[in-house]
Amino acid sequence: MTGHGWSMAAGSLRRPAPGRLLRGGSFGAGARLWRRQGISWWLKTRSIECLVIVMQAAFSDSLAGAEAGERHTCVTSAQGQLFCFGNNRHGQCSVPLDLGPVLSVSTGKSHTCAVQVSGQLVCFGENEYGQCDVPESLGAVLDVAVGNYHTCAIKTDGQLACFGSGDDGPVLLPSHLGAVTMVSAGTAHTCTVTADGELVCFGDNRYGQCNVPEALGLVVETSVGSAHSCALQAEGELACFGDNTHGQCDVPEDLGPVKVFCAGAAHTCAVSARTGQLECFGDNSDGQCNVPRDLGTVVAVSAGAGHTCAVCAGGEVICFGSNDCGQRDVWRAEVFLGTGRPEE
Repeated sequence: MTGHGWSMAAGSLRRPAPGRLLRGGSFGAGARLWRRQGISWWLKTRSIECLVIVMQAAFSDSLAGAEAGERHTCVTSAQGQLFCFGNNRHGQCSVPLDLGPVLSVSTGKSHTCAVQVSGQLVCFGENEYGQCDVPESLGAVLDVAVGNYHTCAIKTDGQLACFGSGDDGPVLLPSHLGAVTMVSAGTAHTCTVTADGELVCFGDNRYGQCNVPEALGLVVETSVGSAHSCALQAEGELACFGDNTHGQCDVPEDLGPVKVFCAGAAHTCAVSARTGQLECFGDNSDGQCNVPRDLGTVVAVSAGAGHTCAVCAGGEVICFGSNDCGQRDVWRAEVFLGTGRPEE
């Protein structure tokens, strides 16, 4: 974060320009601004990554947020410096030395993408299907969403551009799509929210993850997992559809209005608008749904495959679930970025 502050959204990281609040994209488009107890956050959603950013202008040396990929995690400092840790088999944690401050970040299965201050998109990690080959003609972007083997970005005119693996059609844009405000990428499908609040999903549909319910209504945010999709309706009701093998689409009846949510690979997490408490449901084989009892009020959440990360009201990042690759070791980032000290 700089003196201009960071905004938080489920899906990507971005920092507003002087005197301007960002809107749009995987990290901004369609997201809503929430203010509470002196902390401002802007949450958006996006697939297995859902980037989490919290604006804390008073703490220039603190972590700005965290985003959970499949088995790696990326965090940013208040100045926009990016640090990733966890599984680095394909170089998805090898942040380019010349990257500089970033405005938004998205993490997927084995690659990571970041939007520089200039709006240029930079991707690194696995590139077997060209998911890191940013088109030269792309230009500046507002937001980015990373799937397993494909990448989607929202251009400055609101048009969506996708590249990478075309298997099952996650990069084949519907002809009627038009301008979008946000995007979320799953294993092999993509969901977007149009400027009119319509949810449009395309790509792999073997589990019905692209069958948008007719009764869904106006959508303000979306986040998709491996093979399920979730959308937040205007009145705050969360709806999920698609693969429900682990109960990841079974939204608790008593959850009520939701203010923050994120779809992981096979689990879903949401924060109650009434209580600020985090609740996760679905696959819990690695403890990714075992929310710590003393977590307190949560302002942002990011769900990966086997782990979940939450940002508490005080700005602390807490991760739980699988740590087989060190993807929960937030302290490593704190030490590297100069915001904390090694564990004793």
